[in-house]
Amino acid sequence: AIMLPNSPAFLYTWMGLNKIGAVEVPINIGFKETEVKYILQHSEASAIVIHQGYYPILSGIKKEELPDLRNVIFHGDEATPYETIPFSTLLDEKAELEEVAISEEDPAACIYTSGTTDRPKGVLNSHRSWVLTGEAYVYTVGITSEDRVMTPNPLFHANAQVYSTMGSLVAGASLILLKHFSSSRILEQARHYNATKMVLVQAVTPWFWNRPRREDDGDTPVKTMVAGNVPAEIYHDFEQRFQLNIQTIYSLTEAPFAIMGPRQGTQPRKPGGIGVPMEHPDPSIKNEVKIVDDTGAEIPLGQQGEIIIRNPSTMIGYFKNPEKTAETKKDGWIHTGDIGYQDENGYLFFVGRKKEVIRRRGELISPAEIESVINSHPSVDETAVMGVPSGLGTGEEEVKAYVRLKPGAIINSEEIVSWCNGKLAEFKIPRFLEFCNDFPRSAIGRIQKSILKAEKQDLTDGCYDRLKEG
Repeated sequence: AIMLPNSPAFLYTWMGLNKIGAVEVPINIGFKETEVKYILQHSEASAIVIHQGYYPILSGIKKEELPDLRNVIFHGDEATPYETIPFSTLLDEKAELEEVAISEEDPAACIYTSGTTDRPKGVLNSHRSWVLTGEAYVYTVGITSEDRVMTPNPLFHANAQVYSTMGSLVAGASLILLKHFSSSRILEQARHYNATKMVLVQAVTPWFWNRPRREDDGDTPVKTMVAGNVPAEIYHDFEQRFQLNIQTIYSLTEAPFAIMGPRQGTQPRKPGGIGVPMEHPDPSIKNEVKIVDDTGAEIPLGQQGEIIIRNPSTMIGYFKNPEKTAETKKDGWIHTGDIGYQDENGYLFFVGRKKEVIRRRGELISPAEIESVINSHPSVDETAVMGVPSGLGTGEEEVKAYVRLKPGAIINSEEIVSWCNGKLAEFKIPRFLEFCNDFPRSAIGRIQKSILKAEKQDLTDGCYDRLKEG
């Protein structure tokens, strides 16, 4: 497992593991003890490379709870804790390795991503998946060895691995890894590092756009910005202000070789659209995208249905979860759970999410996981968590929790937030909270979130907002 910030050490560890045929298991550096423990247990990780800043989280987990974990490699300039191995020891080892027989079909990465279940799922992707996606990305974006690719996206997500990193390796380009995104510094960083390509997640583009205007906003070496769907209403103004071309991207960890804005010169890019099926330079490698109804039948152009994707780069499956794998990957097709449509030119448009999974600022969040934590409070009877529109662009959401207390219990929203602190990563803690006396239910007693969502036009109206109140 790897729990490191964006750094050369992350790249050394990832590439080293793949070189010897091991599987990398990156862990979100925002995760807390419960989440880290689950991933280490479920993945059966035998070792972890961890930064000193996150080591206290690991040290809080009892050794007997991690029976598979044999080695802890400590990265940082602090004194190496007892029974850990300093990262520098790995760098001092001989570079010669015995040849290891590795197939392109072998798993290379197991990235845990949230869904509608109460626990993250480990998405297994092969060596071929990462390489093919990198090749297709370079071909689609037009990256060359002269480019300098800059991204603040975290390496513990597939995005920074398959696009920025694999793309740079395939093209022989330079890679600039930022520790995090800063709207006030991003252009200055681009100038400082002479970045020609920039890769962002959708959630940060409105922050980028809303930075104070300056006369030199367009004076950077950046020629292309790859990002999630930029709002149609600012698309052209964004390009004009910053003097760059926007290339949209839509993908999943389960299907990283997916949909992007078309290659330059092939057809016009359409604001509000997510793009067309990515192409690989080898025409024999096909990437198929369809829009289907609930029966799996393809539907006519212009009609809304589920987006499904099939190509040689889709996931192997979910680790130790054959049932969910069979549900998501059918006859090679990845069923995304997202609703969209395709126009007469083959351009795809995203409409909404079929599943309940919440996307907040580039992170996928399981409502059931948050519900489980809040429901464990002694004063809480039941909780319903959902995503509400965030204003950060198509598909981006904030987390809202409806909470019903036990009879006679009296607590406030701040106590719920305090209860979540330390049990959930900060980005999973609900921003909005609303107390209710009861929930609408189906015939079998299941909470009907669709009815809750339809109760009022603005689902944040009258709610506790922890960002404003806190």
